[in-house]
Amino acid sequence: MVKGLISVIMPTYNRTSVYLKQSIESILNQTYSDFEFIIVDDGSSNGTKELIKSYDDPRIRLLINEQNMGLPRSLNRALDECRGEYIARMDDDDIAYPTRFEKQFAYMRQHPDVIVCGTWVEFMDDNGQLTGTTIRDCIEDMDSYRITLLFGNIPTIFHPSSFVNRRLFLENHLCYESEYDYAEDYKLWLRCSTIGKCAILREVLMKYRRHSGSVSIVKKQAQKDVDFAIMQLQLDSLHLTLTDEVKPLHYHLMSDNWDLQNRYDLKLKKWIKDLIKANGRYRIYNQTKLKKLLWYRWSLICRLAINNEKNFRKKASIILSLSPMGFLYCLKRATEKMTEILFSHE
Repeated sequence: MVKGLISVIMPTYNRTSVYLKQSIESILNQTYSDFEFIIVDDGSSNGTKELIKSYDDPRIRLLINEQNMGLPRSLNRALDECRGEYIARMDDDDIAYPTRFEKQFAYMRQHPDVIVCGTWVEFMDDNGQLTGTTIRDCIEDMDSYRITLLFGNIPTIFHPSSFVNRRLFLENHLCYESEYDYAEDYKLWLRCSTIGKCAILREVLMKYRRHSGSVSIVKKQAQKDVDFAIMQLQLDSLHLTLTDEVKPLHYHLMSDNWDLQNRYDLKLKKWIKDLIKANGRYRIYNQTKLKKLLWYRWSLICRLAINNEKNFRKKASIILSLSPMGFLYCLKRATEKMTEILFSHE
């Protein structure tokens, strides 16, 4: 292991040359320059190898798969070749800002107990136009992070933004598991969360491209199925099973990217109670934080349902379904809203 060296790993397969060039050059132009750039060509047939070889930079190490092996196996091959103290992931269609490695390297040196850190990202479309950011993605504490992982890869450590402590990675025999293809990062972060600390730097250091060829679009259902399998692995420790009835409610409980007002369902309240009761028995997660997080999310759903319900009796029924903690939250939000209205008329 070479101290101070960053091993950058980037698999690629038949990627559009424009995207690939932008990704490669964003790495070569980093302000922190002590890195090796391991690019795995996963059996491309469109001139990808020739494009990579056109860069006259000794930091680039090209590995060639004679046939397509898929992302997890290509990543593992790259991991086997790493010599650095840290490992940085990169995707062949994203763009890293020049100070990305400099900022992540400094953070990891200051926090040797952190096994992986990601960054905030900006989203861009096929043409590179910015469409949004992820400034709300934060890991406040590991207890809460482990709880949210029960419901998906939340908060999201965007895979191409990840920066890993290689010593901790090797000591715990971590790798990418091919049986979790399309969600291999979610499974990896889950394992990392049980070993050390995980972090997301509160700074935009990547442009993350969402386009028609993205895995999250092309393999959306397959990715969702794998997500459910990873969630079930965690629920096994609570001796609970995700039924088809509960799956859609469970899957979106912690996400903000959905219409909360259409999720009021007493089956979800029962599932929340089941989770809390099971954890009270087996003590896998911090019980106080689990209760607080789940009832807070339920109160959000109830508050929006109350606001959108015209029938007084139905409103009352929703209010009665709140937990005491949820009722206090809704009362606080109603008070804040009334204050806003009063001051707006001054």
